[in-house]
Amino acid sequence: MNAQELEKKYAAGERDFSNAELKGANLAEMKLRGIILRGANLEKANLGWANLEHADLSNAILKGANLNAAHLHNANCFGADFSDAKMKTCGLRQANLENANLRGAVLVGAKLMGANLRGANLSKTHLDGADFTGADTEGADVTFTETTNTVGLAMDKDKISLKRIDRSSQ
Repeated sequence: MNAQELEKKYAAGERDFSNAELKGANLAEMKLRGIILRGANLEKANLGWANLEHADLSNAILKGANLNAAHLHNANCFGADFSDAKMKTCGLRQANLENANLRGAVLVGAKLMGANLRGANLSKTHLDGADFTGADTEGADVTFTETTNTVGLAMDKDKISLKRIDRSSQ
């Protein structure tokens, strides 16, 4: 299936695209509110500025996808693979990211207020300026995560990695 077919079927009222093969598809700026992409392959797809509010992306593959400024408010992303995805300023308010893999993702300025991140893999992510106010991060892996100016992210002290520049020798 390609992006044009999906857009046409969605416009005709179809919502369930479970297990769709959309690797590398350009879905940028599409309004796909409430779409069901359960188990779909969206690896390296362009979803920048797409409206995916209330979407079901559970167990979907979004490795290396572009989700910059995408709207995923109240989306179900349980177990989804967002590894190495670009998600700058992505809106993930109240999203379910339980057991999701976000390893290496860029979430600079992302809005994760009230999101469920229980058991999520956030290792090696870039979270500069991300807002986790009210988010549930219990059991999330934050190993080697960049957290400069992050708001509301509760981390165990043994998980905090502090980058320091030694300027005394300069």
